[in-house]
Amino acid sequence: MLRAFEAAGRLLSVTHAARELSVTQSAVSHQIKALEEWLGVALVGRDGRRLALTTPGAALLPGITSALDLMAQSTAGIERLTRRNTLVVNATATLASQWLIPRLAGFCAQMPGLDVQLVTTAGFMDFEPAQYDVSIRCFADADLAALPERSGWRDVSLGAFIPDKLTPVCSPALLADGRAVASPQGLARFTLLHSRSTPLVWQQWLGEAGAPDLQPAGDLVFDHVHLSVQAAIQGLGVALGNPRFLGDALASGLLVMPFADVLSGDKTFYWLRPARAAQDPASVAFCDWLSAA
Repeated sequence: MLRAFEAAGRLLSVTHAARELSVTQSAVSHQIKALEEWLGVALVGRDGRRLALTTPGAALLPGITSALDLMAQSTAGIERLTRRNTLVVNATATLASQWLIPRLAGFCAQMPGLDVQLVTTAGFMDFEPAQYDVSIRCFADADLAALPERSGWRDVSLGAFIPDKLTPVCSPALLADGRAVASPQGLARFTLLHSRSTPLVWQQWLGEAGAPDLQPAGDLVFDHVHLSVQAAIQGLGVALGNPRFLGDALASGLLVMPFADVLSGDKTFYWLRPARAAQDPASVAFCDWLSAA
């Protein structure tokens, strides 16, 4: 009940609260109604089509937000005490498979005796940073401004370490026998490989490359970026990838970049560290290692 009310009151939206909590809008509404019946007062109302807090709701919200934040930090702190010499890192599957895992041995060599647990989740913001010692996510500048408004994200420090610059990549076999492309418009002869986790990147890239109305020969859609890149290696089409993530595949010739100088992207990868881990040597060392990448 409390979490549903806190999310809806903070975001002033049942829809956004449901998305953050990974439940239905109906579930959020029922939980708020149950809390109102238990307290005997109305906590939310409507200002036109927008959710609005009543006077009792506005008075209650800050205390509940603080309490939930404290509970998350305390629980995570207890978990940390029970796992000595362990660093729990959260990242997306693509970042983990393409960039972090190939380099992780270098960090582990600097921290002998430290166990690293790598947890991959797909959520962009719908997770609690306090559950992990360090998390890694990709944000645009506009996303950063919204972070302090989210429950569990206050007092989270962060640092940028890799710009998310994207460029088309494909198997060299796809461009053999005179099929090379001289301009982005030439991509119309190929199948484009997409990711459900980043559904708009091709549209954005083509727009910036001067081919906003391009109609490809076909489209294939995968759940994650690293799957679309793997499909590109197999010659199924052209994917968008970050050259910083694909160094080994590019160096070995598994992938090529048709347009070496055409890059796009307005996001950056950041490490996130909750307040409880601010003085933890392993967490600090890992963030420093990422920043030096």
